[in-house]
Amino acid sequence: MKSPLGLEARIPVFELFKDALFLLWAKRGRLLSMFLPIILVLVVLDRYSAAITEPIMAAMGQEGGNMEMGFPLEFWIVTGISGLLSVLLATTVHRFTLQDASHWPSNALRVPNRSDWRYLLRSLQLVFVSAGAGLGVTVVAMVILGVVTGASDPAAMQQVVGLAFIPAFMLMLYILARLSITLPEIAIGTEGSDLGRAWRMSKGNGTRLVIVALALPLVVNLPFLLLVSLDNVVTDIVAAFGIYSMTLISITVLSLSYQFLLEFYEPDEGEEVTPEKDDDDGMDA
Repeated sequence: MKSPLGLEARIPVFELFKDALFLLWAKRGRLLSMFLPIILVLVVLDRYSAAITEPIMAAMGQEGGNMEMGFPLEFWIVTGISGLLSVLLATTVHRFTLQDASHWPSNALRVPNRSDWRYLLRSLQLVFVSAGAGLGVTVVAMVILGVVTGASDPAAMQQVVGLAFIPAFMLMLYILARLSITLPEIAIGTEGSDLGRAWRMSKGNGTRLVIVALALPLVVNLPFLLLVSLDNVVTDIVAAFGIYSMTLISITVLSLSYQFLLEFYEPDEGEEVTPEKDDDDGMDA
């Protein structure tokens, strides 16, 4: 995608990362009141989920353990609630970054509105589309490699599957990253935004969006992921706080990337998107 001057509109990843840090620090007072309650609830749910799964995983790991042992219903309920609260966290960060205070909720821990549900559905859509593309490439690559190598025995076929999975996984990440640029637009209530618009808007910035949407969250969370590996209750809680706090930064960078690309984006003929209406949007200053 080109700027009005004909220059390539490349996402300045590290500059936007610094902007995200300055933005969050400048609004740190409001940041705490909006996000600390939901982060506390998410940490508690994480610990409760771990308390459910740890004895099950330990039993499955024992010699002669029942590998078919399933997780109880309460685990799936807690997982569903955590997923929904994560959506509320994400949509609130997008609004916090892209909109003025009149569109901010007083707290991210709130009743989901229409934009939140649309965000959840769009996130699932991105996963299915990217996974479907990856699966398709895996099957095609397996067929081609199988014919070329003449693999027929199980060991050779296992190697073929491994080789086919590599390009498929890379394609899946690429597609997921490019289409993720649609998420901030959904979060702020824009109507008419589809995957085609996200693909056009992200043209020429696929690699940078892989960094923004996938690599950057991993890098900033790496110290806390290492804490999780210590397998201690205290470090697990600290790590959970850290991961959710770093998530605020990652989502802010994605929001700023969307804002940057939107400034240079020229919609196709007939393409129409409608901003969120101010009336009855459930937000307050």
